[in-house]
Amino acid sequence: MARSSPPSLVTSVRARSLLVTIGALCGTLPACDRGSVDSDSHLDAIPNLRAEAEMRIGDVDDPDLGFSRVTRVDVDSDGNVYAMEASVPEIRVFSPDGVLQRRIGRRGAGPGEFHSAPRFGVVGDTVWAVSRGPDRITLFDRDGNVLSARRVESVVVPLPRSIGHVLPWTMRSDGKFTSHLARVSAYRADPVTGVEPTDSIPVPFVLFDHSGAVIDTIGWAGRPPPRMWSPPSSEDFRLEFVQFGGRRLIVPRAPILTPWWEALPDGYLLVEAPLAQTPDDGAFMATRFGLFADTVYHQKLYYHPVPYSSADLDTIAVRAARGEPGGMVPYIPGAPAPPDWEATVPSLRNAMEFPEFKLPIEYPWLAQDESVWLRLSHADPATARWLILDPEGRPRGQLELPSNMRIRWSRGDTFWAVEPDELDVPWLVRFRLSPG
Repeated sequence: MARSSPPSLVTSVRARSLLVTIGALCGTLPACDRGSVDSDSHLDAIPNLRAEAEMRIGDVDDPDLGFSRVTRVDVDSDGNVYAMEASVPEIRVFSPDGVLQRRIGRRGAGPGEFHSAPRFGVVGDTVWAVSRGPDRITLFDRDGNVLSARRVESVVVPLPRSIGHVLPWTMRSDGKFTSHLARVSAYRADPVTGVEPTDSIPVPFVLFDHSGAVIDTIGWAGRPPPRMWSPPSSEDFRLEFVQFGGRRLIVPRAPILTPWWEALPDGYLLVEAPLAQTPDDGAFMATRFGLFADTVYHQKLYYHPVPYSSADLDTIAVRAARGEPGGMVPYIPGAPAPPDWEATVPSLRNAMEFPEFKLPIEYPWLAQDESVWLRLSHADPATARWLILDPEGRPRGQLELPSNMRIRWSRGDTFWAVEPDELDVPWLVRFRLSPG
C-alpha cells in the first residue's frame, strides 16, 4: 500500500541539533494499516508455562565475581553472556558455561568509560553502549577494545512547557542506531515553546550513525510517550501530603492510569490498562504501532479484577513510612527508615484513597526477540505472574515467578533473570521455558 511520508529531516540537520517544527507537521501522519492482527482473549484460556533453572552465575563472598545490581543482559551469537553491573559500572562477559572472561568499560569520563550504567547490546562482533551525561555512543570489539566514542546531540521536539530530546536507543544489524524520545527538559515558567496540550505533537523516528550524526528520518510517532509527557492539567502526577511532627509526608497513591509506551526498532508498543469498575469488566490492551502510526497488532485481554485487601493497603502504608519500594511514594534506595516510622503509619493509612480494584498490569517488559512480557497484578505478594505475548502479539502463556526476580533478557524459550538468594545476594540465572 502506497503512503505519503512526512518530509525528511536529513536536509535540516546540518547543525548539531534540530528543532522539529510542529506546525509544519500537523496532519502529515497517515492512518496506514499494514495488515494488523486484532484479537481478544481471556486470561483463563491462556495456558501456564513453567521455568527451569539451567545455570547460575554469581558469588556470595567475592565482590569482584558477585553482583550488586545487574541492569541489562545480552547474549552474542556464540552464547557468551554480557551483564551490566551498574554499581561499577562495567560490562562483565561470561563464557557460555558461566566463566568470567573479561570486563568492558569502567567508571569515568574518558573514552570507553561510563558516568553511569548505559544501555548496551551486542551486534555481530561489536559491543555498543549509549550513555547519558554526557550523551555518547561508544563502540567496543568483543575483546573490550574501544573502536570509537562520540558525543551525541539530541533531536529536539517542543512539548507543552517542556522540551523533548530524541536520542540514540538501539543499534541495528547495519550499524545504525534507532531513536527514542529518551529525555524531557521541563520549564518552570509558563509555555515557552508555543505548543499547546491540544496540538498534534508528532515525534520523529530518527536514524543516527555511530558518530552520533542524524542520517535519516524513518517514521513518526503520533504522540510523545505518555509517561514522559502529559498535559499540564493532568492529575496523574499530583502528590498529596499529610503533616506529622512538623514534617510533610507524601501520601501513598494508587498507580497512575497513564499507558505504557515501549520503544521498538520499527515503532513502539502501547499498553493500556483502564481501571475495572466491577468484578466482570476487566480488560487491558497491547497495541504495536509501526513507523508511520500504522497498527501492526492489537490484542485485547480480559481478566478477573483483583481487589485491594486491607492487608494490601496496610503493607503499602508501612512501606511508605519506612521509605521502602512498594510504598507508592518516591524513595531513596538504601536509605535507613526514619526512627519514628511506626508512628507515621496511621496518618498515611487514613489519608490513602485507593480504588476497589488493582490495575491489571504492574509494568511491561520487552524481550530481545520483541515478545512482550506483562507483569500482572497478583493476590500473592510472594509471587509475580507474567503474561507472555509472542512477537506477533499472540498470547503464548502465563508464568509464575518469585516477586523479587527481575527479567533481564529473553529470546525464544530461554531467559535470564536476576534472583536474590536467602541472603539477598543477587545471582544471574538462566531459565528454560516449557509448557506447564
